[in-house]
Amino acid sequence: MQNKIANTLFIPLIARIHASKNFKQYFYDETAMKFEDKIPQKFLKISSEYESLASAARYYETDIMIKDFIATHGVCNVVNLGCGLETLAFRFGKNGAKFYSVDLAEVIEFRQNLLPQNDNETLISGDLFDMKWTEILDKSLPTIFVANGVFMYFTETKILNLIANLKANFKNSELIFDATTKFGIRCANFYVSRFGENMAKMEFCVQNGGEFASKCECEILSKTPFFATARKMLKNKTKLSTRLTMAFVDKFNLAFILRLNLRKK
Repeated sequence: MQNKIANTLFIPLIARIHASKNFKQYFYDETAMKFEDKIPQKFLKISSEYESLASAARYYETDIMIKDFIATHGVCNVVNLGCGLETLAFRFGKNGAKFYSVDLAEVIEFRQNLLPQNDNETLISGDLFDMKWTEILDKSLPTIFVANGVFMYFTETKILNLIANLKANFKNSELIFDATTKFGIRCANFYVSRFGENMAKMEFCVQNGGEFASKCECEILSKTPFFATARKMLKNKTKLSTRLTMAFVDKFNLAFILRLNLRKK
């Protein structure tokens, strides 16, 4: 693909496949498992156990938050920002929520050629920062926006502008996204660079969740360490190096998932 960010599409899909094959008691993605033979072999060989679990962990934790939002609101919008090859709607099935997946036109086209169309999912081609994509949504419904592995590829200014626009367009809404510190960004860029030169560099980081929530004038609902659940559920089922790295990341708060109410208290 011409867009460097789009070139990272396979990385989270590989992570979901790896976790589903090796740690299904923790995370299982039936749809992702169907596409292992369609992923370039060079990508499959690069991903390590820790790196795969780091990606799968954000899906595990955000799925819990989405379930909570749906249980609270019933009929609502679930909007996957920068969806790539994410299988969120497939994991949830039909439950009253309306699922929307937003990404660049070339990504949506690639996705349609690879993944079957989910009956409860509407694909939207567009630039996240051009709010034209919101015109298809029912803005009167409670809405939760999810951005997994997306924001770090942009500047803080662009992210703050996006959040301001979401707040202006959706009165009852929340946002979930994963974030990492400056040190975490350096580590993540090293990992992604191993997939080739055509990969986008990450730049957006969050040193303090509360301070970032203040910047965008939102209420912080939760800040969840990446491996809060994985470390409990998997215990001695992973390699020692994986367990040590997960513990290090959580102890020093290097990566986490923020859930924001897009309003002040």
